Amino acid sequence: MPERFYFDVENDRERIRDAVGVEAESLEEALAEARSVIDEMAGSVGTGETGASWTLVVRDAAGSVVGRLPIRP
Repeated sequence: MPERFYFDVENDRERIRDAVGVEAESLEEALAEARSVIDEMAGSVGTGETGASWTLVVRDAAGSVVGRLPIRP
């Protein structure tokens, strides 16, 4: 049965919460999707003036953090 996972984007100053999420059959499938999202975002998300690096935080339906993946510009 599919589960819902959410992909938040954060650095040490701000967090962008994913309110929609994606359905995946497993945590491994959700992490594969997260890596795909990172590949799409890496070119558009930089370190900015503050030098803060961004991280994609994967949450399960209960809101627990189940993965953290760095986004490299």
